[in-house]
Amino acid sequence: MISRNPLGAVALALAVTLAVSSSVYAASSKDSDGDGIPDNAETLLGTDPLNPDTDGDGINDLKDKQPVFLKDPIVQTGSPVPFAIKEALVENNYDYAANKGAPDHLELLVTNKSAKPLTGFSIYYTVKDTANGKTEAYFKNLKGFSVPANGEARLHIDDGKMPGHFRDNPNGIYHTNADAKVISFELAEKGFAPVTATVNKDKGGAETAD
Repeated sequence: MISRNPLGAVALALAVTLAVSSSVYAASSKDSDGDGIPDNAETLLGTDPLNPDTDGDGINDLKDKQPVFLKDPIVQTGSPVPFAIKEALVENNYDYAANKGAPDHLELLVTNKSAKPLTGFSIYYTVKDTANGKTEAYFKNLKGFSVPANGEARLHIDDGKMPGHFRDNPNGIYHTNADAKVISFELAEKGFAPVTATVNKDKGGAETAD
């Protein structure tokens, strides 16, 4: 004869429920970048779960009243620039290494007409939704990015890990909103006046065909 213990079954069910609830809570409260905002909340706020300072203004996202917008921090004066933005892409990108099309992302082709390589770049860029006027603005120090003497180099702002690639905010309106956008770039090198470029993105998703 099999002995049944209803109380034991209830206790087991309760233990399983608590374990599942704890796992769900742990997952929902995960804070990958340690900024005090759980990853799932960062999705709702439009901030980057892997960057505690999404807009690059030096203020932790939790304390930042505008975590995806900052005023232009780049000095507007300086010597005449030896570099230029030859091409600005925000859609219909192409991967020259793989010889095939690439997912839509922010990309600049930077040229250098001087006799020495240029390093120490920084960039300020804005993304404006033309349907509702919402604008996000980001600043990045482009550590490791350089343009060879009398040469050119491509700068990518995306989710790539290779040299010349810098992380973009995956929860920003460029990626999460299909409205048409206007993206403006301001590229700077210490001691020189910045250069700018503005490009339109057609209506459509950032990672799918427009």
